Amino acid sequence: MPRLLFIVARDEPGLLEFLRRDFAAEEAQGDIEIFMDRRESPRGQAVQPREAEERDWNRKRAVDESLRELGCAFVPQPPSLP
Repeated sequence: MPRLLFIVARDEPGLLEFLRRDFAAEEAQGDIEIFMDRRESPRGQAVQPREAEERDWNRKRAVDESLRELGCAFVPQPPSLP
């Protein structure tokens, strides 16, 4: 499992190519994964999550904000269990 995900906004294909070129060795080793945001556009208004889903909700919101403001988001992954 990659230790870091680079998610690139759909309207930033040049950034996707730059990151893939700049981090080719790390991606080949499986340390990172770089990909275009595959989520579909939100439909309607978001529904407030239940308490158990709040952590995922906050993480998704942070990714959305990074994609809008920076054109990409960096998501660290938890270490794999042995």
